[in-house]
Order: sequence, then C-alpha cells, then structure tokens
Amino acid sequence: MIRGVRPLAALLSVTGLLTACGGGGGAGGSNGTGTQNTYLSVQAQDANGDALHYQWRVTGGVIENTDANEVRWSLPKGPGLHFAYVIVSDGKGGYTEQQYAVSSDALQIPADEPAPVTNTPAAVTEFAGGSSQLTLTSPDTLSFLPPGGGARLPRTVYLPDMQVRVLNGGTVVATGTTDLFGHLNAPKLATGNYTVKCTSLAGHTERDCGTLSVGTDADQAFLQPTLPGTQNLRLFGHVALSDGSVCGIRNSFAGLESAATVQLLQSDDTVLSTPIRVNAYGDYAIDAAVAVNAALKLRVRCEALSLDWTVPSDGSGYASARPIELSGVLPNTRPTVQRMLAVGPDGNVRGQAVLPDSTAHSASLPSAEQFLTYKGQDSRQSSCAYYKSFGAVGACDSQGNPTAAISFNDWKRARKLAPYNGLNAETSATYVNKMDLNLVRRMVATKVASNDIAFYVCNHPGPLTTAQLEVDQVIDTALSDLKQVACVAMEFAVTPGTNNNQPFTKFLTFGPDGRLMLSINLDGRGEKFMPGACVACHGGSQYRGSFPSIGTPSPNLGSNFLPFDTGNFLFSSRSDLTEPMQSAAIKALNYLVKDTATVTQPGGAITALVDGWYSNGTSGSLDKDYVPSYWANNVTPGAAAFYKGVVARSCRTCHAAMRDQFNWDSHPPFGSSYLCGGSRDLALNAVMPNALITADRWIQNIQNDATLSALTLSFLGCTSPSPDPVYPRR
Repeated sequence: MIRGVRPLAALLSVTGLLTACGGGGGAGGSNGTGTQNTYLSVQAQDANGDALHYQWRVTGGVIENTDANEVRWSLPKGPGLHFAYVIVSDGKGGYTEQQYAVSSDALQIPADEPAPVTNTPAAVTEFAGGSSQLTLTSPDTLSFLPPGGGARLPRTVYLPDMQVRVLNGGTVVATGTTDLFGHLNAPKLATGNYTVKCTSLAGHTERDCGTLSVGTDADQAFLQPTLPGTQNLRLFGHVALSDGSVCGIRNSFAGLESAATVQLLQSDDTVLSTPIRVNAYGDYAIDAAVAVNAALKLRVRCEALSLDWTVPSDGSGYASARPIELSGVLPNTRPTVQRMLAVGPDGNVRGQAVLPDSTAHSASLPSAEQFLTYKGQDSRQSSCAYYKSFGAVGACDSQGNPTAAISFNDWKRARKLAPYNGLNAETSATYVNKMDLNLVRRMVATKVASNDIAFYVCNHPGPLTTAQLEVDQVIDTALSDLKQVACVAMEFAVTPGTNNNQPFTKFLTFGPDGRLMLSINLDGRGEKFMPGACVACHGGSQYRGSFPSIGTPSPNLGSNFLPFDTGNFLFSSRSDLTEPMQSAAIKALNYLVKDTATVTQPGGAITALVDGWYSNGTSGSLDKDYVPSYWANNVTPGAAAFYKGVVARSCRTCHAAMRDQFNWDSHPPFGSSYLCGGSRDLALNAVMPNALITADRWIQNIQNDATLSALTLSFLGCTSPSPDPVYPRR
C-alpha cells in the first residue's frame, strides 16, 4: 500500500480511531444521547454548478437520512468499527460515494444483550434441478468507433428491461425482467430444457430468446433474442458523462438505482418507442420499424438532463436493418468530495474517511460491484430470505428487514461454542490473511459430532505493510478485541427438513455488538449482502446470481469451508502466536475442513489439497512447497514455479471450493478474459481474482518478479488486464 491513502487496512493504525465512536447501517441501535452522538459532514463540489443532494446510510445505529451535507448519527451501543456512507448526486446522473469509519471501542458503552431467540426453520421445497442466471445480450456483432478515432471494436451489448418468460411446453414456470446488467435470476427449476421468450419494454411483440438447459447445478445462460424481420432500423451506441463515467447509480445497500434512458422519435416528436434504459456499461441497442426516409432523433435523458441527438442516415435512408451507431457525451461530470468528517459532542474528530489507493491496480477497476460479486450479488430482501430459510430470522418484511433475528450468542449456544461449550473442545488460531482480504482473523472452531462442525472468524483491519512490527501491532489490537469489523460464522450442520436431513454449509455475519447483519464490508468497496459475499470464495454449486427472495428455496448453497493456507498468512512474533507455535492448531483446523469436505465435496479438491499439505506424516507443519502432480509432472517449462508463484498465492484456496472444472490444482487455468480483460464480453473482463487485495497483490508480485512475469505471460497470456474495448470502465 502507498502511504498517504487510507484504505480499510489503514484504519487500525490511526490513533484517532482509538478515541472515536462508531456506527453504521440503519438497523439496530438506539436514538442515543451524549457521547453516542456523532456529527457527520461532507464537503463536495460540482464542476457544472449543479445543486447537490445527499443520501446517508450506516451499518449500525440510527442516522438522520436528510438531504443535507451535515447529519447526526446516533451510534449503536457496544464496541466495534462501523461505517457511514454518503452518496452525493447532482440530479443529472452524476453520483459519488464516500465512506467513513469510526470505532466505538473507547466509549465503553455495553451492548444490550437481547433475550434468547429460537426460530423454527421455514419449510423449504427441494427437488432435482438447478437455478440459472439468464444474461440477455444483443444477437448481432455491434462494433463501436473509438471517440478518438481508429478501427471499430466489438462490445457485447447487455439488454436491460427485457420481459422474460420461461416455458415448459406451454406452461410458464418463471417470469421476470432483466436488470441493468442484462441479468435475470431464475428460480430453481427441474432438470430439463426450457423455451425462453422475451420482449423489450419498447413495445415489441414477444420473440424467441433461445433454450435454457437446466442441470443439477446452478449455472449461467447467455441468451440472444432473435431480431424480427419487420424492423428496418438497428440503432446502438454508448451514452457517457463528460468525465467518461455512465449516468446513474446501482447501489443495493442504499436501495438506489438510476440509469440514462433513450427513446426513438421522429423529428416532429412523434414517438416511435417507449424509453429504454441504457445498461450498466453505458450501452444500448434498439430495433424499430421506421419509414425508409424518416427524419429521426434519439431523446437521451439522464435524470433532469435531456438532449436530442439526430439519428444518422446515409443516402439510401433506412432501407435495411444494418447496425447504425449513435454514441455521445452528456455535458455533465460527477460531483467530487473534498472532505468528510465526523466529530463528537465535544467537537473532537472521530474516525476517518476510507480512501482507496489510487495507485493500485484495483483503482483501474473502480466499480463497487467489481469484487466479491462474480457468483452473484444479493439484496436486503434476498439476504433476509436466506437467513429465514434456516431459522436465523423469524420473518422478513417487504423491504427485507428481519424480525426475531438470532444473536451471536444464540448461534454460539446452538453450536456449543464458548461460553456455552461445557466440555466441548475448541481449536483457535490468529493470523493475517495477507493475500486475500488483509484482515486480522481470529479463528475458532469446534466439532460436536461428524454432522455438527462450526467455525467463526472475527475480523479486524490488517497492516499497511508486511513489516513485522506492524503485523504485531494489528494482531495485538485484535486480541484486545478492538476495531472489530464483524464476525463471520460458518456451520456444517443439519437443518431439519432440509437436504434430506444431511448436514450442509451455512453462513452468518454478526456485528461487533452481536447483532445479525445482512451485509458486510470486507474490502473497503462498500457493503455486500449475504450470502453472496461468502459464496464469492466459498463456492456455491446451487447458487447463481442471488438467493431467491420469494418462494421457499433451500438454504443449501452447495458451498464449502476453506482450507487454511499458511503460505498466504502473516503471524505475530509473540512467542505463543508464531507460525510454528500455531502449526498444530492450523493442522487441526484443516482437518476439520477436510471432515466437512468428505460430505460436501467427496474426493474433491479440498481433500486432495489438505492431504498434499500434510503428506509428511506426523509433522504438524504445512508443506508450503507442495505442488500437485498435475503441475509437478507438467512438461511445460516453469509449470511448478508458476503454480507456486501464481496459482498457490492467488487462486487455489477459492478455486478448491468450486466445481471440479475450476480446480486449478488438477486443471490448467482457462478463460483468459477473466484475468486479462480486453474482450467484447464486458461482464467477464478482469473479474479474477475476485477479491480486491488478491487482485492487487497478484499484479504487484508480477511487477516485482521478472521470472514470474514471464511465466504468467506464458500460462495466462498477459501480465496485467487490458481495459474494456473503446470505453474503459470509470
């Protein structure tokens, strides 16, 4: 990390946080007085002179969500590191979000201990089949002209607002509308083939959108609607603000979604189509039936901003449906935030802003949705529905707010963890996962029975560098139970009436005060809702897109526990916390993970990895030089070195939890666009590694090691991702 910026990891090292109070989110907490009150202010400006608007969200406590640049935040009782978010907008499609973090540790106000809660899990519907994420894209090749000139380059145009029907014969089994990414998350369907019909909101008749094949695992289906022969205009393009960003916002935590719209009209304002939304990447595609010699215009609206663009035509008019590009720039830029500050009742500063490292690789991939979302992105409603499906909450309202939520103590009591463990033994370890989230992790696990294994990990910000002094400091702070972000709980246990009463993996997140949380901020890119935030790395053979928020879906995601790879960890120099002193505990944790994998992934990658690490027999030390046979026996020069330098450091832990074809320990990496970017398939470009810190470390390691760089180029085809064609993401 570069000094002078304040990413999430830096928050622990700032003295101001030690005397701060904290709060975040919206649910829980009280309308406190006195020291609980924190006053947030933000200074922002708009280069276009537009009036600015403000929306506020927090992860705990209560905030005045007024359209003002100064608000009062009543912090939750209890300790912890909490986040506040302000979204600044200009009413013309320009949005900027700023995060702020404070710690409530020094206030020393005990959290309220709720009465114990026990819920009966909801009845679920289970059958052989799988869920699907349908992605609708333009069926033809649409090549865009770069704004600065040059050869046209193709971009896949994803189609939002497509009304979709999935049919089994003549029976409709699923319906919905695609989102700004062209996605529709279909519910679980029985195995088989289904016909998909779709229509846009522009008034077209329904058309064929292909066939959906459903197996026993969740999957993604890319579908293209047929182009009707009656349409003689095929118009496409890109709509951007003058700073290169797209109009609008998609922020699930704040419940905000906005996008530019385009509408086809004759020059005399006769309407030829209803407005359709531009997709999340700023692209659109319209097909329409128009007079051959019509004079046409495209009305582009970006909230309060509206412009008419003349539709180009050659001398022959619109005699055929050949694609015509109409791209343009709207005269607006996003507002900028100069400063965000929080003070207590005494006027002293509390906490600090969370600022990204502008020099890091991840800064070139700025979307909040870039990381921890490849498998899917949940909402407040789907997160609450997930918890309800196995009894973590009693009910959910229409907004996704839970009632009768269990607490961390309720969960510990059910899983027989301290202080409710009695004679039940626990295993624990403390370390920094430097290559993943760069958090201090205090891991605790227990095994009550072969079908009842539980882990939880309490997370605290990690160090800015790998210097031992910094590592010791952040671990000491975590062991003092300061600056806790959240505790993530994982259980491999039976939920009665689900999965044939066999154990499966479930995830929960608890705040520093023990409240059940629907979302978590693990990388400074904002809140990600459960369970998608965990499925991103833990896998989910039964999960794609999001957890269904309606119906009675099963909570069995097909996820796995992750093995503990000490080659990616940093340890304290304290005598009882060094790596050698914790090696036996790490081994015990790995064998508990293996115990779960024998059921969730029999004979799979996790078992092979743990066995490979400990093939030295009685020694408790993990073999960091382990290379699986596929790579050890690979005839390609440098295969073993590439495995140890790239796969082992940046890929294998998560990929071991995925389906077998994604296990890089026994298969060669594929899909270069996932790492190298630059392809027409914007949704796939540079999405891996899917954790921000891992992506930055991967690039940093390659840049610092010429040999590793050459091997990466040989095996993956690049040493850093290329931008999206024509219009880089901003």
